[in-house]
Amino acid sequence: MKPFYLFALAALSFASCQNEKASTATINQKESDSLVLAQMISLREEAMIKKDAALVMPQFSENATWINSQGYFFEGKKELEKFHLMFTKNDSLDYYYEIGKPKIRFLDNNSALAYYSWKMFWFKKEHPADTTFKEIGLMTLSAQKQNEKWEWVAVTNQHTPWFYDSIEPVRIE
Repeated sequence: MKPFYLFALAALSFASCQNEKASTATINQKESDSLVLAQMISLREEAMIKKDAALVMPQFSENATWINSQGYFFEGKKELEKFHLMFTKNDSLDYYYEIGKPKIRFLDNNSALAYYSWKMFWFKKEHPADTTFKEIGLMTLSAQKQNEKWEWVAVTNQHTPWFYDSIEPVRIE
């Protein structure tokens, strides 16, 4: 009987080691993927600041959707590009843009949600000191990984009363 117990113990120990290695690999992959998604968001902020929609368009899948903060639904990469060009190529208005720290939530190895706060303060180009409209909101992006590449597949944007440097869950007591 003792050899059976020793064999069973060795098998359990081996399986535990394999599970630990797989778990560590999964954690490392999620950390790596989280960094990629955060960099994509950072590039989006850069694109908005530079008013260069071409920087951010490769991040979207061909059939991506976007619901903007006013509730308009845009479908397909070409429509998303037109939407971005509406404010980056505006003749009379300009803006200041800033985002908060993103929060990434993985649904599985190939699907994730990303959230971040944003603010966009609009002003007339001829009077940059006069802010004409302040928009503050929360962006929710759905990402999918295909062929080892992450892409945004759906975005929902909503106005919020405050800008959050980081997204923290609300607790009701």
